[in-house]
Amino acid sequence: MKIYYFSGWFEEIKNAYDSGFDGILFATGIENADFVKVARCIDKYKDFTYMIAIRPYLISPQYLSFLCNSLDEISPGSIEINLISGWPKEHEKEYGGVIGEVNDLSSSIDKSNYLIKFLDVFNAMKGLKLPKLFVSTTNKFTFEAAKKHDQNVILPYSRYISGEYDINNSKTIVSIGPIFKDDSENTIHANNSDSTMFTKKQFADFLDDLSSKGFYGVLIYETNAEKKVLKFIKEYKDLKFGGK
Repeated sequence: MKIYYFSGWFEEIKNAYDSGFDGILFATGIENADFVKVARCIDKYKDFTYMIAIRPYLISPQYLSFLCNSLDEISPGSIEINLISGWPKEHEKEYGGVIGEVNDLSSSIDKSNYLIKFLDVFNAMKGLKLPKLFVSTTNKFTFEAAKKHDQNVILPYSRYISGEYDINNSKTIVSIGPIFKDDSENTIHANNSDSTMFTKKQFADFLDDLSSKGFYGVLIYETNAEKKVLKFIKEYKDLKFGGK
């Protein structure tokens, strides 16, 4: 099972790799990841995955494939795409530069519908090598669209534990932001959100459970400034596998 680190910053690549993560997800945004920056960071000698978040209304399915195929020539299999409906930061909403009916100011329903159309066109393309795609599924409509095309999904922890979706474990990444409590405390699932309290042992057991059930991966994000997630995964990997 792959363990991804969610970070918008390129300087975290080395920290994530050294801590035992298998890949990193870059948030989309004006000041965040683009394909040129990612290309400059790829280390073809490391077994590490670079996942790029994309708002579908900013790029065509065909050009997305072109870009990913170019990066694949640098390091085969190291690039993955996270397709998200689009949650721009407040300061990004007035940039403009998007041609079409859907843009950063559109409603969440319009953005979800556009993502669904994007998936239809993406999967209908002929003669192109398609990048590995993971669809962020925050509602049943985008989930069903991904399932229709047998696409991989990123499922929030709260949706995972609710059991509301009929998921294919081998095509699913569960996203979560653990809040670590002292191991002597017996606390878990403090709330039904994606930032959830665990002891270190409970979170290790949670990862083991996902792995035993055949999940493709888990996407972990920090909930504090102390980089506790980085430290935990290093400890977890060192204990379980003797390091990376």
